Amino acid sequence: MSVNFSQFDESSVIILKLLAQNFPTPTEIGFNDVFPNSETDKRAAHIGTLAFLRHEDLIAHEVGSASSFILTRKGLGLFDEDIFQHIKDQLHSEAEDI
Repeated sequence: MSVNFSQFDESSVIILKLLAQNFPTPTEIGFNDVFPNSETDKRAAHIGTLAFLRHEDLIAHEVGSASSFILTRKGLGLFDEDIFQHIKDQLHSEAEDI
């Protein structure tokens, strides 16, 4: 048996790219935000994708909002970004300016 990733792929790529474009601002990624012109047949896959990405710590839910999320360190890693190294580089750069 093989797993069909097509619905997951469609939703996860849109979600992760949208969050990367807006990082670090929490971003609404409700079903209608991601699939504005789509039928509701994709809704269950979208909800499952969000659950999976949260469970795997790729995205984090913004406290106080039902549908706002941000990328986590692990999620940024998918874009070959290391947030801790970035912060360290910025701190060292700023220290040189003092």
